[in-house]
Amino acid sequence: METPSTQLAAKVLDRLLQEKLIRIEDRAKLLPKLSEGKLNGEDWRLAVELSQGKEGEK
Repeated sequence: METPSTQLAAKVLDRLLQEKLIRIEDRAKLLPKLSEGKLNGEDWRLAVELSQGKEGEK
């Protein structure tokens, strides 16, 4: 059974997917960290940059 935190994290990540702010392959990586409250700014930044094809750009 999923915890309320896991359910909320899944909904948040699904919405980010809809808006094309994260990639489907990053959702699975982000879900446990987000539901546990352990996701940091760098995790978000990397996921968003990868979704926008900005990896390696400066």
